[in-house]
Amino acid sequence: MNKRFLNALLFGAVVLSTGAFTSCNNDDVDDLKSRVSVIEVAIDDIKAQLGKALMTGASITNVKEENGTYTLTLSDGQKIVIKPGGGNISIVVTDTEATITIEGEKYVLPLGSLVNSLIYSPETVDGIVEIGSAGVTVSFLARPALKSLDGAEFTIAESHVLTRAADGEQFKVSGDATLEGDFIKVPIKALGEAEAGKTYAVSLQLNLKGTIIGSNYFNVKVSDDFSSVAEDLGGVTIKADYSPKDLADGFKEMTIKGSNLLDALNFKDLFSELPANAEFAVASSSKQPAGKAQEKQELLSKSLKKDGTWAFSERPGTSFNENADRKGFLINVLADDVVKAKIYVCINDELADIDFAGTFNEEYEGEWGGRTKSLPLGAQVIDIQNTFTNWEEDYAEITHRGKSFLENWANANYQIQTADGETVLFCDGNTIVMDNIAKKYAQFSRGIYWYFRGISILVPEAYGKWLNPATGKEVNGGDEILGGFNDDREHPELYEATFAKYGGVTMDQKTGKITLNDTYTGYGFRFAIAAIYEYAYGWKKLHKADQFGFFFFNRRVMPEGTTIPE
Repeated sequence: MNKRFLNALLFGAVVLSTGAFTSCNNDDVDDLKSRVSVIEVAIDDIKAQLGKALMTGASITNVKEENGTYTLTLSDGQKIVIKPGGGNISIVVTDTEATITIEGEKYVLPLGSLVNSLIYSPETVDGIVEIGSAGVTVSFLARPALKSLDGAEFTIAESHVLTRAADGEQFKVSGDATLEGDFIKVPIKALGEAEAGKTYAVSLQLNLKGTIIGSNYFNVKVSDDFSSVAEDLGGVTIKADYSPKDLADGFKEMTIKGSNLLDALNFKDLFSELPANAEFAVASSSKQPAGKAQEKQELLSKSLKKDGTWAFSERPGTSFNENADRKGFLINVLADDVVKAKIYVCINDELADIDFAGTFNEEYEGEWGGRTKSLPLGAQVIDIQNTFTNWEEDYAEITHRGKSFLENWANANYQIQTADGETVLFCDGNTIVMDNIAKKYAQFSRGIYWYFRGISILVPEAYGKWLNPATGKEVNGGDEILGGFNDDREHPELYEATFAKYGGVTMDQKTGKITLNDTYTGYGFRFAIAAIYEYAYGWKKLHKADQFGFFFFNRRVMPEGTTIPE
């Protein structure tokens, strides 16, 4: 929402009246000229400062008003002061930028972070923080300096013993940070994972109203007499709805339906018994099962808050079930920093075992127009799904496989269902459509998307022979000029760039519509049409083969005026 700090401030306006005022002496004129000159100099100075800020890429970190004077603090430490007494100036601040307008000229500067850096301030000669069972308070210097910690949240960003890999579970921020002058005092505590006598490298993380700042690393030595109860398993019962299992070494397992995990939920609701002050945390990467659970540990950590609230922030792309030795991802239930339960969360991906190819178990081939009809010259859109469904028999030359394909589609025989009979995808007589469960599973994903698995550029048979200037060889009518295949299903648009000069051929991934631009000159195409259903935990081909099939346009005939691109 826009906040108008200063709207059309008229500083020192000079008004000339036609009333009793009839003349002035030279001293008055000189004084007026002097005051106008001062105003112009002040405005020019402000413009120069704003211009420098734009040139150096500075951002505004604070706007302050006091008795009509506005002070803009920039990220490079510069301050721009706008006082009463100069020109027509306005300042408008949005959530992302500030616009300063001076006599009709606008200067737009981005809003910067209140803090650009967070630096550990050592308090001993060697800079090592000594920590025992009672914890310790560590000092940090923020730049620019903070005047208040309102809205500031501190956590341990990462920690690792200096002789082994990082895992970040040895320490936590315990209690409220305080501000003493320019220094921020942050209490930290060693957890059960910390080992007595070991020295760790630790980094602090500050979340200040949505801006994330990480500190530099500092060394923390755990006292030789440090002791902590790392685990005291018990007092945690998983509800029967989530198929609880007791595993070896005190671990547990629970299973959540994949569609439910895509909703915002609270893990506390999945348990019939929890200890007082229960908190939740995704285990560190080193504790996760090998594979995707380790690779996606950061995403999982962002998704599960310590109060149990859960929401994916982006597409995971996996159900974490690939590891045959140990499926799922590991979370811990804690109470007062003591681990009370170690639970593998398994996702029941209801779509994982479904054959999405349906009736399309072989490759098909069809030709639009045959020897009767051709695409016109110039810009146009080919609705490929509609073409499949409503094939014009008078203009179609279709192989027996292609006929079967078209009948399956047009008669709405394409219907994909779960094991429980719930419809996932279906044909509405014109296009493939996602039903409710498919839409839910497609959160954070593209859902059904279409792409070219292959494109070939052809010389139409009606054109006759064409001399390829690049090779000096003749190409027979009906033969290929350029062709290729693409197996990058994640980035199909990159393949299209290869054919940009050939009519700018592109495909709309959501609809399958093919667009040719105004440079299209009538040559033939062979399109290998493919489609995939992409959902939260994976993707499924909608055909058994690499593509639905091959579809030809202007293979045999061509519009008048056709030319072949070199």
